[in-house]
Amino acid sequence: MATPADVVTAPSEQHARHGEHVDTIENVNRVFVRQRRLSFSFGAVFFGVTLLVPAFTVWWPWWWSVEIWGGFTANYLFVSLIYFVFLWVLAWTYGARADKLDAQLEHMDMQEIQDLEIEEIRAAAQAAEEGVSR
Repeated sequence: MATPADVVTAPSEQHARHGEHVDTIENVNRVFVRQRRLSFSFGAVFFGVTLLVPAFTVWWPWWWSVEIWGGFTANYLFVSLIYFVFLWVLAWTYGARADKLDAQLEHMDMQEIQDLEIEEIRAAAQAAEEGVSR
């Protein structure tokens, strides 16, 4: 089993290679900014909807006093059924979007590998041209 010191093969200021995986500071920062935005926006939706239950209870007495269906009030139906479904949909959507961000990071890594290979080829070609011209 490889230790972390064995896995990182080509560290530099701009790139770190972990086996076939290449990270750049810019790519990682870009993904973290998107992930942070995603987390805060979904957190805000969660807290907003969660805080609506006690707010509705205070503002609208019919929310907890009027029976809507089979003796259940709107408050009870929301908390026992609709809120539960809302949480599952929110979690599934968040997971799908977070997975999409991870896939974008993987794609950026492949693009970075290709860009590094192109830079190496150009540098080798330039060095060969300079060697021939001398």
